[in-house]
Amino acid sequence: MLTHTSATTPAIAAGREPLVQVRRAVKTYGPTKALSGVTLDVHAGEVFGVVGHNGAGKSTLMRVLSGLDAIDSGSVQIGGVSTPAERGFPGVRMAYQEGSLALELTVYENIYLSSKSWIPDRRWHGAASRRAMARLDEIFPDHVVGPADYVDDLTLADRQMVEISRATIADDLRLLILDEPTESLSGSAVDHLYDYVRKLRASGHAIILVSHRLREVLSVCDRVAVMKDGAVVSTHAAGSVTEQDLFLAMGGEVAIQKTGNGARPTATDSSRPVCVKVPMTTVDGAATQIVAHKGEVIGLAGIAGQGQEQVLDRLWRRNGDVQASAALAYVPGDRQRSGILPIWDVARNLTITALPSLSKNGIRQTEKENALVAEWVERLKIRGGASAAITGLSGGNQQKVIVARAFASDADTILLDDPFRGVDVHTKAELYQLIKSEAQKGRTIIWYSSENSEMQHCDRAYVLRAGRVAGELHGRDISDERIISLSFAEAREAHA
Repeated sequence: MLTHTSATTPAIAAGREPLVQVRRAVKTYGPTKALSGVTLDVHAGEVFGVVGHNGAGKSTLMRVLSGLDAIDSGSVQIGGVSTPAERGFPGVRMAYQEGSLALELTVYENIYLSSKSWIPDRRWHGAASRRAMARLDEIFPDHVVGPADYVDDLTLADRQMVEISRATIADDLRLLILDEPTESLSGSAVDHLYDYVRKLRASGHAIILVSHRLREVLSVCDRVAVMKDGAVVSTHAAGSVTEQDLFLAMGGEVAIQKTGNGARPTATDSSRPVCVKVPMTTVDGAATQIVAHKGEVIGLAGIAGQGQEQVLDRLWRRNGDVQASAALAYVPGDRQRSGILPIWDVARNLTITALPSLSKNGIRQTEKENALVAEWVERLKIRGGASAAITGLSGGNQQKVIVARAFASDADTILLDDPFRGVDVHTKAELYQLIKSEAQKGRTIIWYSSENSEMQHCDRAYVLRAGRVAGELHGRDISDERIISLSFAEAREAHA
């Protein structure tokens, strides 16, 4: 078992007072205790990682540190200030996992709203635009965002770039909080972000990184705190632990067993009925198609933004000569924008697509609805229960509800658009098992993931590049190496 480990970052070795000091912090929401006595220190000039399963209290702690939420007991002190002002603690900025941008406004208007103290009121349009582009260019040199672009028109990745850049535009920045910043970003954007994080650390800023991507956490952080059930259970020097150590500290023994290579499926019997056909072309222009048989789990792999989501959209809308099952269910990739119904509770969010099959002569049968909700809440261990407000759940538990909504319907084919973005390893293990068991019942699942390792849970995977099929992988041939190879191979090699 892991023990509490001391760290030796330069900021700590110098004996300086911690920039952030949290002592026995408790925060409750109704009957739920989100924080149950958190104690931690964060120093200037270090990158501090926070990991833990969904519902462990990570996002609540970050909201407390940003000044959005007040604790019920204990103390929080940042830079010597123990009571946040109206706009939060001085010098603290946060990039939120779910985003905090006003979708109906432009990029420069969003920057101005959150940075009025550093942008002059006179001719603010130009000043805000210049600030926005300068920071986007600095952090993400490959971006394609314009200052006059409306946020609602941006891709999820572009919105995340603006969200992160917005958080850094502050003349008094001392602490930058990044809550799952890379879940929507591609590989190059992730690298650029962490290069900027290291630059901030070198200039004496403190950075708190909350992420489920443990490899990234260990590569960029100086120390890592593990949270469980609303408390920090251990803190470690990043160089002294491995990903598996952190899994174990989070209580990940079961998840490790479930996600090991031994669980990878074998190829599906091609004699089963064909449920899905999507006409495509190969990277060198030849006609081909994406095919899925009854009971198959089909992956759409490759670098993000190469047409995977367009394939799902074609299926959902049945565009062109696409062949699909009569009954489809769709789990969207943008949970906040297209997934949850924020004014409803868990039960109504979960049952909305199943209502036709639960009604009789057009009349709702509440007993059946309640039974269905109880079954899925128990099956996926949805924290908070059926009557909880959907917006009060952690991101991972919200995602469980959205996935349950799809599988609780009578759909024969389930479309998954990067469904486990921002979900912890334990929740992922539960949902992988759900996909496997539902496929065994005869359901067909078409699954896009931005994480290549997740494709190893598929029967077959089509690797896409620039909207075309670069190759098809079967069973145990599905690997990070093969997917990457096909993603970058020359056309003649991919076709071969």
